[in-house]
Amino acid sequence: MLNSRTLMLFFMALILAVVAVLIAQQWVKSVGNVDIPQVQYSKVIVASMDIPQWKKVGDADVTEKNWPKDTVSKDMFTEKSQVIGKVAINNVFTNEPLNSRRVVDPKGGNIFSLGFPENKRAFTVRVNDVSGVGGFLLPDNHIDVLASRKRSGISEEVLTETIAQDIKVLAVDQESSTNDKNKPIVVRSVTLEMTPQQAEDVFNAQQQGSIQLSLRNPTDRALLKKPEMIAHAAPPLALKTNVARGKTFTVIRGMNRSKVQCKGYICSEQHVQP
Repeated sequence: MLNSRTLMLFFMALILAVVAVLIAQQWVKSVGNVDIPQVQYSKVIVASMDIPQWKKVGDADVTEKNWPKDTVSKDMFTEKSQVIGKVAINNVFTNEPLNSRRVVDPKGGNIFSLGFPENKRAFTVRVNDVSGVGGFLLPDNHIDVLASRKRSGISEEVLTETIAQDIKVLAVDQESSTNDKNKPIVVRSVTLEMTPQQAEDVFNAQQQGSIQLSLRNPTDRALLKKPEMIAHAAPPLALKTNVARGKTFTVIRGMNRSKVQCKGYICSEQHVQP
């Protein structure tokens, strides 16, 4: 049989359980009475289908769609008339909101020039099957530009220098896009996106010697702090005179200075940086 103490504990537990249930009910009611803010929407213009780069936007390419009002930026379009007739300067995907950074008014000009920033220039260089990376250059690739030239006064010495890094390819020949991005195509010219200073450097390099393009890995965006300069030194000088043996000479050719050191009858020439 249950004693009185056990019965008292049982009733106390029952009372506490009832109190807990009542408190929980009151808390649920209070939460339910809180007003949940309603999301407000605003109509914006989105792409109804994929719009490729350089395509003029037509009426069938766009549609209206409700968009959370808090996320609508000032450059988004809210009416079709604001978009139709403009040109997509990048690929636009289905249901993507259109804004002034994705489509622009060509204003009767060449739409190709709208694809790069205002502080950049399109600069075309002539290439062949070697300097054009064997035909593997395609639009949107990134390359480095190397220049080679002979040192003035030293016909045997050639300098190779990286004069521009991480340069975007805008077009190959006259094609700014391609369907098959794996098939090599030998081209005669490549249009690059450069700053005015980079364009000057590449043009000067073409006048003084030759240039070579090197293709970068698309994930490699690092820049060399000091572009590599490789000097192919002239062969050792052979001076068969007793005066030269064991001597060191300085040879000056215009603005260039070389150090000639003789061991026995064989002398070697080393260029000295100015």
